[in-house]
Amino acid sequence: MSYDFYYWFIMSSAFVVTNVIGVAIMYKTRRFLLSFLVSLFVNTAIFVAAGVWWAGLFEGFSRMFGLFGYGIAYVNIEVLLVFALFIMKKKQVPRPSNNL
Repeated sequence: MSYDFYYWFIMSSAFVVTNVIGVAIMYKTRRFLLSFLVSLFVNTAIFVAAGVWWAGLFEGFSRMFGLFGYGIAYVNIEVLLVFALFIMKKKQVPRPSNNL
């Protein structure tokens, strides 16, 4: 597998993991700030590790281009998650009851 595959795999898995965690916490706790901060921490941890990995592999234009792409993906993931959490907050979907 090439470095390109790993690059895009990290971006897509960061998107999925960050959004699933953020939405799950919002669904269970209904706390916007908590779900946003936890997902922000997870997203930051993923992209810092990915950025360190990428910076260790390349130098020059390839390094800067890859890190710039990671930066754009980081911001996009957080913006999309904030919109999703905001919609969930506005909708106030009723919690599932445990009474069977």
